[in-house]
Amino acid sequence: MSLVNKLSLALLVLAVCLLAAGWAWTVPVEATDARFVPPKGYEMPFGPLPFAPSNARTTTGQLISSNEFIPARRCANCHESTHAEWKESAHRNAFREPFYQANVQHLIRDRGIAVTRHCESCHNPVALFSGALSPNVQIERPFDDEGVSCSVCHSIQSTTTEGIGSYTIAPPALLELANGQRIKDATDEQVLADLPSHSRAMMRPLLKQPEFCAACHKAAVVRELNNRKWFRTFSVFDEWQQSSFAGETVQPISNRPYENCQTCHMPQQQSTGYALHRWPGGNTAIPAHYGWPNQVNATANLLKSGVISVDIFALLPRPSDPSASIAPIEDSATVKPGQTVSVDVVVANRGVGHSFPAELRDMFEAWLEFKATDATGKILLHSGAVNADGTLEWSAHAYRAVPIGSDGQPITRHDIWNTRTGAFDRFIPPGRADVGRFTFAIPSTAKAPIRIVAKLNYRRFNSRFIDWVARTEKVNQSPVVEMTSATSSLYLDTSSERSTVTGPANPKTAGDLRKRWRTYGVALFDQQQYEAAGYAFEKARDLAQKNSADEAASCVDLALAYMRIERAGSAQTALETAAKWISRALEIAPESGRARYYRALIQIKQFRYGEALADLERLAREQPRDRQIWTQLAALYLIQRRDKDSLLAYEHVLSIDPDDTEAHFKLEGLYWRFGLTDLAKLEQQKYQARHLDTVGETLRRTYLKANADLYLTWPWREFGDNPIGSLP
Repeated sequence: MSLVNKLSLALLVLAVCLLAAGWAWTVPVEATDARFVPPKGYEMPFGPLPFAPSNARTTTGQLISSNEFIPARRCANCHESTHAEWKESAHRNAFREPFYQANVQHLIRDRGIAVTRHCESCHNPVALFSGALSPNVQIERPFDDEGVSCSVCHSIQSTTTEGIGSYTIAPPALLELANGQRIKDATDEQVLADLPSHSRAMMRPLLKQPEFCAACHKAAVVRELNNRKWFRTFSVFDEWQQSSFAGETVQPISNRPYENCQTCHMPQQQSTGYALHRWPGGNTAIPAHYGWPNQVNATANLLKSGVISVDIFALLPRPSDPSASIAPIEDSATVKPGQTVSVDVVVANRGVGHSFPAELRDMFEAWLEFKATDATGKILLHSGAVNADGTLEWSAHAYRAVPIGSDGQPITRHDIWNTRTGAFDRFIPPGRADVGRFTFAIPSTAKAPIRIVAKLNYRRFNSRFIDWVARTEKVNQSPVVEMTSATSSLYLDTSSERSTVTGPANPKTAGDLRKRWRTYGVALFDQQQYEAAGYAFEKARDLAQKNSADEAASCVDLALAYMRIERAGSAQTALETAAKWISRALEIAPESGRARYYRALIQIKQFRYGEALADLERLAREQPRDRQIWTQLAALYLIQRRDKDSLLAYEHVLSIDPDDTEAHFKLEGLYWRFGLTDLAKLEQQKYQARHLDTVGETLRRTYLKANADLYLTWPWREFGDNPIGSLP
């Protein structure tokens, strides 16, 4: 049996095992093929699918009357504490809260109510399935107050990872008998007398899998919404799936114990035995508006739980010469009066299993506040201050998105249907880091010590969006949560006070220092400062115990830096150096998947395809859901004219991420080659909807060139033809 056939067999066995384990997301539960007959007045402007442009379906293929959904107050009879948590959650308030209402009413005015099916599959599913989202349908809507209610989530039978409500829901039931019969009208006494049937109706393994959350926490704008093309808006599921928390990929820089959406946002409650139904995340605005301190505190506590760290790490006495940096900054660092210096502050995403901030960064923001003062209190620099009117200065080191419309102007009301492209989007992926560089002058009259404070602040929503919502309903300004902070001091080299400085109160160990250097290197790497990143990775390697896993990891880091330097410098020399560091990593850790993966990439650059293929095929067996491995494997098969193998590999990539643009493009050609005309046309449509918008790209570059203050605190070069930001 060939290796490819073995891989195909392994994938088949894997699928069977996943199904046996209850991972129903792999294959949606079968919905009826019964032709949908729309009721009187129900418009279907988006084709034959009744709930388009969402991806939601029902097991019956028909509408589900709103009377079929069980009110949440019924569940409170037995689940009082869980119901109390749910009432204050973003799920319960997904439709009724004023921030969403302002946005969805704006969409209705612009595009009509039918297109809101795209949104309501996740914000108000009962409205969607009951047929209320049509201009000529007039029905009572008590369900608007419940948003995503108990009987919605607990009636979902299967999901896919396409998002935009990619789930299949059954008519709700309180009991499901052993023969499959579902019963909605059961008394509390009947439920308590047959708890196994109640559990069958309400619980299934899918509810504890991250793929369940992917159905809604992954979204895209579709052509039906913007009358133009498809583009991804957010995908926290994909970010998690490719992170170290999932354990399904070899690329992350560190290994972490498995965690998923539920273990973080729905921890088991010892007091009740049930999972927490507050779903604390980043939404402080809803509970602040309604005055729910318990939900505000739960959200703030998660934000402040150490998932993000701040480190005032490096001093650059000459901002134009990063090689002269002094790092790490300790309390004995000195500067000269009259000197202009820069300070690098590192922000690391240590505990969030997806990007930080997540999802809709055009409406809310996190930012790094930096303040330097001398001993008299004179402010030398204050970046990231919130103005009296609640606005954050545009030049702040902020993690936010700036979408723009076809006129090249920012979209400020989250009207994604008018968005042409994203001009700017800064976030920190899971396990990665970012660096802010703050430059200021030391006055000749400054008094030591120079005190530096760096804070990471967060709020939802930003003041522009709040002000717009407040035009129609009075709302409270979102609270600012200080997630974490760091302090340090600089002394003047003429200061007599320096002699009293004995160094940090808590000296750092070599291990701590190594982690700091490595995190600094990752931050520089992600901002395309490859030479500086290589220097930081070298310092981390020097601090690692010889022949340890830490040394091996730093060797791979160094190889990555040289692989990127290869693009701008002497290719052969840089690749040889990268290969040397990978070899050293594999001497220490021969089974390191990360090292073997990047060895394969180097081998491809060196045209050693057979060796690369051996590494990638073995890695594919070990990590069948690592889409980066499979993408490289598919491309290598294509180079070798192994078209059938390439086709199978690209199809497998789409089983992991249904929206992979490269896979759609390559499959289009492969299907044509094999005479699979219908499949080729389908892939052509998907690729054309997803490929780069060249006009939008021009608008993006024009906007960034005119708004350089957006990225002044990032140590990348001035914006030109190269894209901002980079990941390995």
